[in-house]
Amino acid sequence: MKGMEHMTTFYFVRHGKTELNLSLRFQGGEIDSPLLPIGIEQAIQAGRYLCDISFDMAAISTQKRAMDTANYILKENNYLDGLTVQYHDNLREIRFGEREGAEIDQTDEQTNHLRKRPDLYDPAAFGGETIDSLVARSTQVIERISKQYPDGKVLIVAHGVLLITLINSLVGKEKSKWREGGPLANTSITILEKANDQSKYMIRAFNDISYQSKNEEA
Repeated sequence: MKGMEHMTTFYFVRHGKTELNLSLRFQGGEIDSPLLPIGIEQAIQAGRYLCDISFDMAAISTQKRAMDTANYILKENNYLDGLTVQYHDNLREIRFGEREGAEIDQTDEQTNHLRKRPDLYDPAAFGGETIDSLVARSTQVIERISKQYPDGKVLIVAHGVLLITLINSLVGKEKSKWREGGPLANTSITILEKANDQSKYMIRAFNDISYQSKNEEA
């Protein structure tokens, strides 16, 4: 290890649980539903867990469920003075086209591809967004931030499909495995690091919900 190695550390957090999560409906990039009380509570707990991390910036999806989650997290943080907060359309969830808000059909072939074989997923029939588009636009945000903050600690608050495919892609998995380890739990924390002379990211924590109190979910 060289003494002067630069490293960006990303803290990826999925938004809190929403009404549409509970009712098992598609909740993509063009729809929002409110955080449930348990989702708010978990976001506050995540904020307390991260309260002593001095973030250099926070990059947040422009969807309300992510912005609300980020607000609850940041409200608990002890080092907000001078924090840069940015909102990014490119961190919005994958778009499900005509399926937005519809009940999830567990027997549907494309739904199964989305969950298990993202390399085979083809949303053309319902006007959805491709996995390649999702990963390309989210990766663009991450790469730009890691150049801007070569020694930075960065909070990212976004969405389930976006985060698991982005994370698996950043650590170098092939496309067929971009859903491995998913779905990420609501308000789970995944930490990735990248030394600036490396192309791949290393996982320091994955889908961490160890901080959540064991309240019964209402």
